Amino acid sequence: MGRNKKLRIRLEGLKRQITDHRIKIALEQQRASPDRSLIRHWNVEIKAWEETVKKLERQLKKGKHHD
Repeated sequence: MGRNKKLRIRLEGLKRQITDHRIKIALEQQRASPDRSLIRHWNVEIKAWEETVKKLERQLKKGKHHD
Protein backbone atom coordinates (compact mmCIF):
# COMPACT_ATOMS: atom_id res chain seq x y z
CA MET A 1 0.00 0.00 0.00
CA GLY A 2 1.37 3.40 -0.96
CA ARG A 3 2.18 6.20 1.45
CA ASN A 4 -0.68 8.44 0.27
CA LYS A 5 -3.22 5.65 0.57
CA LYS A 6 -2.10 4.94 4.14
CA LEU A 7 -2.42 8.63 4.98
CA ARG A 8 -5.92 8.79 3.48
CA ILE A 9 -7.03 5.71 5.42
CA ARG A 10 -5.68 7.18 8.66
CA LEU A 11 -7.40 10.52 7.92
CA GLU A 12 -10.72 8.77 7.34
CA GLY A 13 -10.38 6.93 10.64
CA LEU A 14 -9.58 10.08 12.58
CA LYS A 15 -12.44 12.00 10.99
CA ARG A 16 -14.81 9.16 11.87
CA GLN A 17 -13.59 9.23 15.50
CA ILE A 18 -14.12 13.00 15.64
CA THR A 19 -17.67 12.60 14.34
CA ASP A 20 -18.39 9.78 16.81
CA HIS A 21 -17.15 11.85 19.73
CA ARG A 22 -19.20 14.87 18.66
CA ILE A 23 -22.28 12.63 18.64
CA LYS A 24 -21.37 11.34 22.11
CA ILE A 25 -21.02 14.92 23.36
CA ALA A 26 -24.41 15.89 21.93
CA LEU A 27 -26.08 12.86 23.51
CA GLU A 28 -24.39 13.45 26.86
CA GLN A 29 -25.45 17.12 26.86
CA GLN A 30 -29.08 16.05 26.40
CA ARG A 31 -29.03 14.00 29.60
CA ALA A 32 -30.64 15.40 32.75
CA SER A 33 -27.25 15.66 34.45
CA PRO A 34 -24.48 15.49 31.83
CA ASP A 35 -21.01 14.37 32.91
CA ARG A 36 -18.97 17.53 32.30
CA SER A 37 -15.62 15.81 32.87
CA LEU A 38 -16.46 13.22 30.20
CA ILE A 39 -17.47 15.95 27.75
CA ARG A 40 -14.26 17.84 28.51
CA HIS A 41 -12.24 14.64 27.92
CA TRP A 42 -13.92 14.06 24.56
CA ASN A 43 -13.28 17.68 23.55
CA VAL A 44 -9.58 17.29 24.38
CA GLU A 45 -9.41 14.15 22.24
CA ILE A 46 -11.21 15.90 19.37
CA LYS A 47 -8.79 18.82 19.52
CA ALA A 48 -5.77 16.50 19.42
CA TRP A 49 -7.22 14.52 16.51
CA GLU A 50 -8.01 17.72 14.59
CA GLU A 51 -4.37 18.78 14.93
CA THR A 52 -3.26 15.38 13.68
CA VAL A 53 -5.68 15.64 10.75
CA LYS A 54 -4.16 19.00 9.80
CA LYS A 55 -0.64 17.55 9.90
CA LEU A 56 -1.62 14.52 7.85
CA GLU A 57 -3.41 16.66 5.27
CA ARG A 58 -0.28 18.79 4.91
CA GLN A 59 1.79 15.63 4.44
CA LEU A 60 -0.65 14.38 1.85
CA LYS A 61 -0.49 17.66 -0.09
CA LYS A 62 3.29 17.76 0.24
CA GLY A 63 3.54 14.20 -1.06
CA LYS A 64 1.56 15.06 -4.18
CA HIS A 65 4.12 17.69 -5.15
CA HIS A 66 7.04 15.32 -4.70
CA ASP A 67 5.62 12.09 -6.14
